[in-house]
Amino acid sequence: MLERFGAALKSLRRAKQENSESITVLIMQGVSLTSKAKEEIEKSKSIIDYFFTIEDIIGNEDVRKDLIKILKI
Repeated sequence: MLERFGAALKSLRRAKQENSESITVLIMQGVSLTSKAKEEIEKSKSIIDYFFTIEDIIGNEDVRKDLIKILKI
């Protein structure tokens, strides 16, 4: 799972490099949030504008509304 997380961060970093005004959203399964993943997310605050877990999106209407607003859909 850490490999996929690293690949996701690489993609978000590339998006920010190509367009510094781009909005980046990282969505992960809560079960994937190991201490190492949390540490990497903290270190990557400059490239991750918004972070959600799938469980929060599914289980919390306010979080879902926030995501919809961010995505402008």
